[in-house]
Amino acid sequence: MNTKKTHFMARNSSPNRFLALALSPIAFALSSTIAAREEPEAADTQPAARWDQIAFVVKSWGETITQWQYTPEYGGVWIEVERKEDTGDRRVWTKAYHVIDADPARYAELAALVRSLPDPAPDAADCTDFMADAPYGTIRLTRGATTTEIAWNAGCMDSDYKQFIETLRAADRLVSGWGKESPVARTVDTLIP
Repeated sequence: MNTKKTHFMARNSSPNRFLALALSPIAFALSSTIAAREEPEAADTQPAARWDQIAFVVKSWGETITQWQYTPEYGGVWIEVERKEDTGDRRVWTKAYHVIDADPARYAELAALVRSLPDPAPDAADCTDFMADAPYGTIRLTRGATTTEIAWNAGCMDSDYKQFIETLRAADRLVSGWGKESPVARTVDTLIP
């Protein structure tokens, strides 16, 4: 049995093949580095995206009112939620999905707004002037396998927090405007108990 294995390896591979396989990652790294140095940089290229996806949700009384997500490569979707009918003990909500095409200029505008958010973001739990029952939600910033989720609550009336909320509203108005320009791609009815 041992001779068959040796014979198989001798027939299908050689020491040079093993050496080539062992050195291939080094060769790839070197060729990539050389190619990167040789490629001229285009003058009108957009800066690299800081996030792979930006997502935003607005809720009120536990129900999603609107949400969107946008990526630099694939565009995104804006979802508006409307109460359709009341069927006694259950409500029907309709989600209307508007597809937003990818656009590097749009992404750059959205990313600039999001980059202007304070880091770290203020916490509504630390608010001294708070009004209950205001809209709330999250903004999610995803890069690779890491997602940063920032909760917000429009009920916080502290001056620094109001500026934070105004920046979020500006981002929401921007993407909502793009969504409203796009036709509805599909609708989904949801029963809410």
